[in-house]
Amino acid sequence: MARRLYTLMPPSGEPSEFALASDKGLHLMSAAEANVSSGDDIVVFVPGTDVGYFEVRIPAQGAAEIRRSAAFALEDDIAVPVEEAHVAIGTVLGSGLRPVQVVDPALMEDWVGRLNAMGLKTAKLVADVSVLPAGPTAIDAGSHILMSTGEKRFAVDAALPDDALKALANASKTPLSITSAALAQRLGMSANSASSLPLLLQLAQWAETAGVLTDLRQGPFISRKQADIRLGAWRSTLILGAAAAVAFLAVVGLETWSLSRLSTVLEQNARGIYAAAYPGTPVPSTLDAALRSQEGAPAANRLAFLDATALLYEAIPAESGISIEGLRYDQQTGRLLANMVYPSYGSDADLKNTLEAKGLGVSLGDSRQQDDRVIGDLTLEAAQ
Repeated sequence: MARRLYTLMPPSGEPSEFALASDKGLHLMSAAEANVSSGDDIVVFVPGTDVGYFEVRIPAQGAAEIRRSAAFALEDDIAVPVEEAHVAIGTVLGSGLRPVQVVDPALMEDWVGRLNAMGLKTAKLVADVSVLPAGPTAIDAGSHILMSTGEKRFAVDAALPDDALKALANASKTPLSITSAALAQRLGMSANSASSLPLLLQLAQWAETAGVLTDLRQGPFISRKQADIRLGAWRSTLILGAAAAVAFLAVVGLETWSLSRLSTVLEQNARGIYAAAYPGTPVPSTLDAALRSQEGAPAANRLAFLDATALLYEAIPAESGISIEGLRYDQQTGRLLANMVYPSYGSDADLKNTLEAKGLGVSLGDSRQQDDRVIGDLTLEAAQ
């Protein structure tokens, strides 16, 4: 019977220790004691700060449709185009939502390369934030902090200002379970859990009760072991698919010709729109590059993410009823988009005036009433 082992992705070199799961529970062992073999079931935890974790509702459908639906659901929540990111999709949760995790493909290549170098070619890559329990929890993971408010799970850099950490912790409707006294002090709370497990053992314990884990190694990063299993299960389907592909290619040829004609028409329309928007300016040969250069913020005048979030939290008066629903940062432009909740109309204008008084550029999106609160978007950037 294959052993089940857990370890952390080391900054460099070999893993320092493993957690072995058995009928007697979990216990730590050194890499030499673990003596990992190719038949072992290995889970390698990676930092949640490198993985975008979301839970979205996706209608039941085929695998390809699920992936397209997930990408469409997340296109407004990540700072890069979805097609440029690696997306891993998990199994349906009890809430009816699906875990969807987003990673930089270059980082995935680095992780897989390191696994191969460590002799862990078939190991699963699992984000540590994905195994957090459903109940409100906060745990110090060294370079980052893992939080679950009972509704959302996320990881933040440990360098985030204390005020920002407190604001995130206060989003939980019930007190967080905190084991670290140092972290509890930063959050303005008290350590209220008796657990004092090392980080690896705590993550492994949560993983043991989390059900099916979402392996980030999907699509082009799937391991050979997983590919062999899936190929055997779908062999007859693939044969039928190959036959259908022959007929499909003829249709693709016709569609490609039609799309080529449509592309020419759209290019002409786009150049006309550009000429109308920028009268007296020569229409460039590459419209997308020209628009990015005009709309992008100067590199020397961009707000860093930590500075932007700290300034935003600092500007929100205590007991004002204003809260932050979500944050999205565009690294290329240095803009921070915050989804805000206000107690009433007009509160957004007051917050805008406060931020502008600090010398920042602020713009407000449309506000809308939802139940007994007002929801609106706020964009924060360096003053032009």
